[in-house]
Amino acid sequence: MAIISNQALKGLKRIGDVFLPGNAEFPKYSEVAGTYKVNDLVQYVPEDDAASLNLVLIIFSILPTFILKWLVGQMGKAQQSGKEGLIPTTFRQLDLGLRGLLYSTYYGEFTNPEFKGRTPVQLIDYSITRIED
Repeated sequence: MAIISNQALKGLKRIGDVFLPGNAEFPKYSEVAGTYKVNDLVQYVPEDDAASLNLVLIIFSILPTFILKWLVGQMGKAQQSGKEGLIPTTFRQLDLGLRGLLYSTYYGEFTNPEFKGRTPVQLIDYSITRIED
């Protein structure tokens, strides 16, 4: 079973604050995201992929914020350009993977238990409906 380390979770929160910085209405990622559920989301990820994700997120935990913002900008440019090659392809994969994980924990039904206020799901007036088997 794949596990995301505590240091990697710090990196996830830091890059999350770049992707979802918050504004007057929406809270920033690190305030509200249900990052305590990340290990539930990645439990069936292949071990090699989980190790790579851990490594990238640990690196994000120590990089200066301006470099994280630059990386996110490069990921966006790679998505728009459609160029081929190792670097643009890697940036596109990183962008897609991070967005999935970040948005799942930001807009999901599980939020930071310490967060007080309206969650992103409440702010967009979305109701999660589960159908029991």
